[in-house]
Amino acid sequence: MGLQMSPISPEARAEGRAACIIRRLEGLATYVLFTKVKMQLLILICLVLSASLPLANCAAGFRTVGSSGCAAQMVFLPPNSTTAVFIDNYHENFGGPGYDIDTGRPSTQSYRYDDGSGLSVFGTEYNLLTNGLRKLKPLSNTFCSAGSFFADGTLANIAGAEAANGVAQGFNKIRTYAPGPCSGACTHDWLEKSTTLQHTRWYPSAQTLLDGSVLVVGGADAGGLVLNEANINVPTYEIIYQDGRAPPAPVGLPILDFTPDQNLVPGKSYNLYPILHLLPNPSVANQIFTVAGNQVVIWDYTRDALVKSLPNTPLQPRTFPSSATSVLLPLVAPNYTPRVLLCGGSSGDVPDPLALSDCYTIDPLDATPTWQSTDSLPNGPQTMSDGILLPDGTVLIINGGRIGSGGGFMVPQIHILASLVKVNLFKADNPVFQPVIYDPTAAAGSRFTTMLSSSIPRLYHSTAILLPSGEVLVAGSNPAVGYSANGRVSGGWPLFNNNGHRCALHQQQKNSSSYPTEYRVEIFSPPYMSVPARPVITSIPSDISYGSTFQVEASLSGGRIEGNIQMALCHPGFHTHSVGMGQRMVVMSFTAAANGNSFTVSSPSNPSVMPPGVYLLFVTNNGIPSVGTWIELGS
Repeated sequence: MGLQMSPISPEARAEGRAACIIRRLEGLATYVLFTKVKMQLLILICLVLSASLPLANCAAGFRTVGSSGCAAQMVFLPPNSTTAVFIDNYHENFGGPGYDIDTGRPSTQSYRYDDGSGLSVFGTEYNLLTNGLRKLKPLSNTFCSAGSFFADGTLANIAGAEAANGVAQGFNKIRTYAPGPCSGACTHDWLEKSTTLQHTRWYPSAQTLLDGSVLVVGGADAGGLVLNEANINVPTYEIIYQDGRAPPAPVGLPILDFTPDQNLVPGKSYNLYPILHLLPNPSVANQIFTVAGNQVVIWDYTRDALVKSLPNTPLQPRTFPSSATSVLLPLVAPNYTPRVLLCGGSSGDVPDPLALSDCYTIDPLDATPTWQSTDSLPNGPQTMSDGILLPDGTVLIINGGRIGSGGGFMVPQIHILASLVKVNLFKADNPVFQPVIYDPTAAAGSRFTTMLSSSIPRLYHSTAILLPSGEVLVAGSNPAVGYSANGRVSGGWPLFNNNGHRCALHQQQKNSSSYPTEYRVEIFSPPYMSVPARPVITSIPSDISYGSTFQVEASLSGGRIEGNIQMALCHPGFHTHSVGMGQRMVVMSFTAAANGNSFTVSSPSNPSVMPPGVYLLFVTNNGIPSVGTWIELGS
């Protein structure tokens, strides 16, 4: 049965209308700076006028639309569908019927499957048109797993954690979820492949390769920890195939390896959820920009060989638990020159890591690549933030905390005054309520624009993803990992255990803070959503091949499209733990017909530019994108 959430209250709608009027008065391109008195007066006027303004006419900013049902630890979009899929680890969830999306007050009843198992729901399909839910049931524990897409748009969800409450262990499991379209309402669910990973993994990363197979890199072979250690480290990678054929044996990746005496060397041991960006290259090989801790290489995952060692990330490790934001900026035809953006994260300071505000870019294919300082995050330090490529070529940085680092509740045990106490491990605080947008084409010093704030904390286990509408879905936040109605730290603060012994780090959530399990789903609308008219794609082919041309028909208000026009393929990716696995954008070259509505577009030249898959095509006119349309790219 689908779950329909109750409508937003009149009070919440009035506040949304008031905020919307403010945005419309501020304008799309220029944000006016008001004195405190003038702003208070403007808000008062807006509250008075808001009752008569249709909410649908006010797009930019946040709006709360529904419940995720389960804690949204991971999210992806099945191609050719109007849904998003949320994945959690197994625990009780209270985001079903009776959940209040206005206040975030949980349901009084656990949201359970209808199969008599007694299990609480830990996966859902979210309908983007109705905001309703359909229960999905993974067959093994998906806790802190990875995801990437096979060439036909099927999602491979890889690895996981220990068995729990009758749910099988997921450390070596490969789960798949089919793309759309469905004939009528979708009814399919998770499947589990008979083949498994060759090594158990927790906190690995994944990337689609040039032949449509999926690469799986790193992780640990035990759960319930924040810091990786040498005796549980998995310093290898392996490949999985959709057709189940036998893969090659796992291969060691040197930058993942470390020794027991390096357990507290952050540049080595802070290596979970490594950063992976497939790079365009003349060899058309699986050459991937790879970060583990503070070490950076380009590694050829076909030849199992080092292509190039790059400079370490500046000053600090940047992978989990440091949890920096990393995005491969749009690849622009004809050269597709790659540039990587790296922002924020946390330091390696023991016992109290510091969130960071610095941002850098690097051009990995330069003869002598260097990290170049770019504008710092304008609102101060941020860790665990999501970086979302928007169809206009900018990057939204959203969610996270301003104190601490990545990590969640592990139910460890420590001895205090000879008594055994269970402790909550919370690793961050001071939520980031105000997102920012980074424009890589703007002049230095003016690349960031600060957006309006949300009121919902989005800390550890929060997610975000680009939608075909050009908006961004925002969900999750569950520092407790298991369900917590109050989200407070229990006894033993600030100490906790890691891998069976006292951790060198301290809890970073303040003893007085409260961050309950969050089920509310928001939509963030960038400023371009406020315009009265957007380009409309009227015709594209269902599939295209590499190095070819194809036709796109589009219009603006039924007429010509003129000015600055951009044709882009975007992959929204698979998002978890501030990592956007497979997220990618390519700006293609084109020629326009004299009628201003017909365009001959050149597809990506080869799969190192864009691996085979199903992508969203956006037509952008003067910075305003169309709604995206799904299109398949392959040989």
